[in-house]
Amino acid sequence: MSNKQAPLLIDQVNMDAIDHYCNKIYFRDEYTARHAEHVAELMAGLAAYLDFAPEQINLAYMVGLMHDVGKINTPEHILNKPGRLTDEELAVMKQHAQDGAELLGTIAGMEPIVEIIRHHHERWDGKGYPKGLKQEDIPPYSRMLSLCDAFDAMTSLRCYRSPICLKACLIEVTSCAGVQFDPELCRQFTEFIREHFGFYE
Repeated sequence: MSNKQAPLLIDQVNMDAIDHYCNKIYFRDEYTARHAEHVAELMAGLAAYLDFAPEQINLAYMVGLMHDVGKINTPEHILNKPGRLTDEELAVMKQHAQDGAELLGTIAGMEPIVEIIRHHHERWDGKGYPKGLKQEDIPPYSRMLSLCDAFDAMTSLRCYRSPICLKACLIEVTSCAGVQFDPELCRQFTEFIREHFGFYE
């Protein structure tokens, strides 16, 4: 994935509106707040590893920080459920990508970010949501976000499961290359994580 594919960072954004939405959702759920910060750091780190320009690294960080704002519309009992979601609850949870895009679309200057947020749960094999995009039809930043999002989710402690170790996580990421994730980006992401955490086993 070339940095030439990535859009430049917008020059002006209504940060007060962004803060309002982020604070509203992250106040409701401590895990989502920590997760957003971790994903933002991973996104910026990966973008830097891929030699993105400074404004593109900035955009990657912002996208990571805001990717779950659509959960502001997710009912509390689903958002904080201490266990596996039912099919009906999962369908509601999946709305957050579309909801996030629609919320951000109301903020001046957010146009470059809206489609990234909308498509961060698409899959390389076309079996993701909300549109079932596949392969390079998925926006480049969305492909990055999908990986960083999944990595942090797997390595974080939740009330219903323990985190998995770094080695097992990288094995899982590799096994999903070409299925859930962009295969070339998987290779680059794995190299980035090994270097970032000094993990060379």
